[in-house]
Amino acid sequence: MSRYRKIDMRMWGDSRFRELSSPGPSAKYLWVFLLTGPQTSNIPGLYRAGEMALAEELGWSIEGFREAFAELSSKGLVKADWKARVLWVANAIKYNAPESPNVVKSWRTAWDEISECPLKAEAFERLKAFTKDLGEGFGKAFAEGCGKGMPNQEQEQEQEQEQEQEQEQIFPPALARKLGKQKSPEPAVLRIYEIYPRKVARGAAYKAIDKAIGRVAKEKSCSLEDAADFVYQAVVKFRESPCGQKGEHTPHPATFMNQDRFFDDPQEWWKVNTNGNSSNSTGEDVIGDVAARLAQEVA
Repeated sequence: MSRYRKIDMRMWGDSRFRELSSPGPSAKYLWVFLLTGPQTSNIPGLYRAGEMALAEELGWSIEGFREAFAELSSKGLVKADWKARVLWVANAIKYNAPESPNVVKSWRTAWDEISECPLKAEAFERLKAFTKDLGEGFGKAFAEGCGKGMPNQEQEQEQEQEQEQEQEQIFPPALARKLGKQKSPEPAVLRIYEIYPRKVARGAAYKAIDKAIGRVAKEKSCSLEDAADFVYQAVVKFRESPCGQKGEHTPHPATFMNQDRFFDDPQEWWKVNTNGNSSNSTGEDVIGDVAARLAQEVA
């Protein structure tokens, strides 16, 4: 008989599960959440999350969360770099070993989203050794999917300089300077946009996400990083709900952000009426989508 059981992380968003009584701050409950919660990635044990967002998801005070986390940390079960928003459960890979090299290759996107820090470098060495022990194919897949543990800053600067030189050769100097001044979205904004279930009106979405993060930071009196994590976790829950799986009827990302839908009770996203539509779907979504398209055209 197998010693392992599969747990669908969507359990945490299920309306019946969420209606059950919840324990207060507890190291045991936190341990299960850190292993199976919606914040986890496809890289076993390694993902990006902030302590405020995790405490919010559990319905705990930040003090209670820190006390439970400290208990786990003291046992060597989990490590965190809260400044970089990185969590690492070293032994998770032992119980969630990749089934094939292609699975390891699929870690690439999640790996790139993890902030560079010493903890990521530590995770890199652990995962590299583990996949190497699985066989040559796994080791090569890890090298292809995750590359180096920490980027070479000098190499990145050289690449940027080469790109600037190529740009000057292709475009007139004035146009090249104008293109160089165009501001790219912040990584946190891109991360939220990429996880949102509908990819439309990208320019308007970027602006709306950026402003939403600022509003959350102001309302919760927290850092922009914690605010971004809060919005990200809300979007993860939304995309797993019926409301987030309505295809073309899913609100535009700009609409979702402009209406502060990340503050919604997630249980509302799981309610469906007799017509198959979510009970909180209104004409405001349609109006918001039109506004988002107009904003994209203007941009």
